[in-house]
Amino acid sequence: MTEQTAAPGSEEYLLQVKELKKYFPIGKSFSPKNRRYLKAVDGISFNLKRGKTVGIVGESGCGKTTMGRTVLRLYDVTGGSIIFDGKDISKLKGAALRRERPNFQMIFQDPYSSLSPRLPVGEIIGEAVRVHKIVPKSEYKDYIIDVMEKCGLQSHYFKRYPHEFSGGQRQRICIAKALALRPKLVICDEPVSALDVSIQAQVINLFKELQERDNLAYIFISHDLSVVEHISDEVGVMYLGNMVEFGKKDDLFDNPMHPYTQALFSAVPVPDPDVKMNRIILEGDIPSPANPPKGCKFHTRCRECMDICKEVEPAFVDYGNGHSVACHKYPQPEHRIETETPEGTEA
Repeated sequence: MTEQTAAPGSEEYLLQVKELKKYFPIGKSFSPKNRRYLKAVDGISFNLKRGKTVGIVGESGCGKTTMGRTVLRLYDVTGGSIIFDGKDISKLKGAALRRERPNFQMIFQDPYSSLSPRLPVGEIIGEAVRVHKIVPKSEYKDYIIDVMEKCGLQSHYFKRYPHEFSGGQRQRICIAKALALRPKLVICDEPVSALDVSIQAQVINLFKELQERDNLAYIFISHDLSVVEHISDEVGVMYLGNMVEFGKKDDLFDNPMHPYTQALFSAVPVPDPDVKMNRIILEGDIPSPANPPKGCKFHTRCRECMDICKEVEPAFVDYGNGHSVACHKYPQPEHRIETETPEGTEA
């Protein structure tokens, strides 16, 4: 398939995600009208600059991991586009997609289940290096050992197996495995959630050192807002497959605008016994992405819900300095409110 070129002026960004959708069919039906879909990712847009980090937060089931896997093309794209390094990769298949694979890699949440127990560490890290011919055969072992040492792994670990390592060391193996292909983008899916606090700090510092040295770009998916605040340049908040707020880290943490973002941030513990927490409690459960509510998807749990929220989906609007929010509390484009219908669009 022919690779499509991005529009002029996009060189500033390594990644541009535009109205990305990923729907999973539920059941089987010969008639398209009768098909039902689970809308795991439902129209997400954001940009990522070279050498920067975008943090993605949101409660379990909001579509963070599915979004990351779809950007990496581990899942096919239902709709929208993914512009990576000036090329639209959303429709690439076969050999054209394999050529792009080394440029974007993923670090998974569970370091043990993502490592083959039958292969030694050197082979785990070097398998894809050999397939993609990153270095000549004569330099293969020296290159793998160099990558290991840069990730804090000693050279004599080369012939050891994953079960011989601690959780922190396994995560370093996963990082080395991803970085061995010399990627431009790394998607980190809860990379420190399974580690204790001291090891978390070491791994996060390793991420930042590697980013400064190799100009890596990260999409950092996490539930831990303190980690996201430490490592990110920009932050996106997801709810039920949609991006409800996106902006620069300082703007978003200092002035969260969406009610869902405010509720998330109110749950962050403050290490001061004299500070009283003003916790915002969300009532009810998150709706099903297979049957999302009309209008704003958050209105069923929002304490500031208005009548329009139940009928009209809010636009994702930039209210200055790149701080975008989808909420009817703030001015909306007039044409959208006039033309939007409660029925919405079909999948």
